[in-house]
Amino acid sequence: MENSIYFAQVKNYLQQLTPSEQEDVIQFYQEYAVDAELSGTRLISELGTPKQLAGRILVDYSLRNAEDEELPHDDSRQGHQNWFKQELKLISTVLEGLLSSIVWLPAMLLILVCLFATIIIAVVVVVVLIYYLLTGVFQIIGGLAVLPHNWATGLYQGGIGLIIVGLQFVIWPIGAALIRMVFQLLMRFVKYIGRKFSHKNSEVTHHA
Repeated sequence: MENSIYFAQVKNYLQQLTPSEQEDVIQFYQEYAVDAELSGTRLISELGTPKQLAGRILVDYSLRNAEDEELPHDDSRQGHQNWFKQELKLISTVLEGLLSSIVWLPAMLLILVCLFATIIIAVVVVVVLIYYLLTGVFQIIGGLAVLPHNWATGLYQGGIGLIIVGLQFVIWPIGAALIRMVFQLLMRFVKYIGRKFSHKNSEVTHHA
């Protein structure tokens, strides 16, 4: 494969980048190929197929954009949503990059397992919190219904319900913090795998 065709194919896989970013990274690798006298099978052996190289480039750019963003800088709801979308996009980019090389399929499967486990944990936490909230509400309703017939039982049952509902103001923030912590652990693992993948050839991945 001629170098011009190789890098044209690489560029086709870099549509997520801006035109200027595409030009910069293609120019970097073209100059590297010239300096190292790489072409044909040697070029593919050194840099991988066009899809594999593009995958490493996209992962590297995504990791740079997400660097040092363990938490959103903007504490508003919109800021948290934008941060979450960016993290999900990073997961998607890393998975797509790993999919381009069969050697990295075990790592991709491991990320998927961790992602599934994170979702399960989040769902379980939310379901448990909602269950206790509804339990408290029904306890209050039951206490009010019993109150005219047996005020002692009604007050006791309603009091238990009020305590359970009141605890929600403490438990929900704890639950949210737990989910956020698990998600951050997932992202650290994804970024770790992403760096290993994008820096496979570390001497040629530190492009501009």
